[in-house]
Amino acid sequence: MAIVVGAAIEGVRLFGKRAGPISEAAMGPPLVRVEPARRGPAETTLTLPGDVTAFEDSPVYARVNGYVAKWMVDIGARVKAGQLLAEIETPELEQQLKQAQATVLQAKANAEIASITYRRYAGLVRTNAVSQQDVDNSQAALEARRADVVAAEAEVGRLQAMVGFQKIYAPFDGVVGARNLAKATTGALIDLGSHDPKAWLYRIYRMDPIRVYVAVPQNYLPMTKDGLVADVMVKEYPDRVFTGRVVRNAASLDVTSRTMLVEVEVPNPDGVLLPGMYSTVRFRLVNPTPPIVVADTAIIVVDTGPRIAVVGVEDIVQIRPVRLGRDFGRTIEVVAGCSESERIVVNPNDLLRSGTKVRVEVVAPPRS
Repeated sequence: MAIVVGAAIEGVRLFGKRAGPISEAAMGPPLVRVEPARRGPAETTLTLPGDVTAFEDSPVYARVNGYVAKWMVDIGARVKAGQLLAEIETPELEQQLKQAQATVLQAKANAEIASITYRRYAGLVRTNAVSQQDVDNSQAALEARRADVVAAEAEVGRLQAMVGFQKIYAPFDGVVGARNLAKATTGALIDLGSHDPKAWLYRIYRMDPIRVYVAVPQNYLPMTKDGLVADVMVKEYPDRVFTGRVVRNAASLDVTSRTMLVEVEVPNPDGVLLPGMYSTVRFRLVNPTPPIVVADTAIIVVDTGPRIAVVGVEDIVQIRPVRLGRDFGRTIEVVAGCSESERIVVNPNDLLRSGTKVRVEVVAPPRS
């Protein structure tokens, strides 16, 4: 029984060896599945993280030395431009102003004496009682005393302006985002001589509109123009989409990330968008000349770079190098090396070579 089975198996082997070349010849050229190269969609959606910041963020400082006499607002208060925020008591400055005002009176008295002296000398020179040199000296002294009056009055004006800084006002309509507990409190010392950058009293935020900063990758920059509509979303308000527009950009790229900072301006009349929020920004980009896209399985990966197999008009395969763009998952952009409508082999195998004649089966291209 074993001998019979063994003979049968050997017969099958011999039959298989004879039938192999006959079936290959009958098959003819290999069959490949192709799809036409096509351009990607003109409109694409780009979603990136964004940082929400106030349209204006102004630290409010004191301009005079003294003590905080009153503070009127606290964090969260909505203020109007020109609204009083705090008052500073400045006893030393007030005394300096009084001294300057007295100096003006003194300078005016000296100028009056110089004027009288000049007029007398001008009359006496006609009788040769005084020399012309005395007249000239008295005239010069008069001009100097008049200049002293102007200088003294300017000092009074400067000190009066400084006294005006005793009251601190809001620079614009906004919200008090922070109050310096070490400075904006009753009795706190204001010392401008320390030049402390942390000596601010308040931080005022302008909240409407609000700015959202987005780092846009380099390859999307040609489509990210000023005026482009952007949808801003925050997870705290899942049912709302805040619509803004690109208003400006940094005009330079970060050398580390190869991204450019883009500013989106968003209306915020109800003040729900707050500085420091994390947001998601969605751009609808339109490319007038979208690049070619092919199936991801059509890319042949070799050491010298990516390739694709293109079937020509005579059904002859040509293996070409290509330069790839963005990867969409099922499809990949081909930036260079392929033209629209060319037939691309969808699943090339390792045996496919340039010059191979094939049989073609056209398949529907996948969606991006």
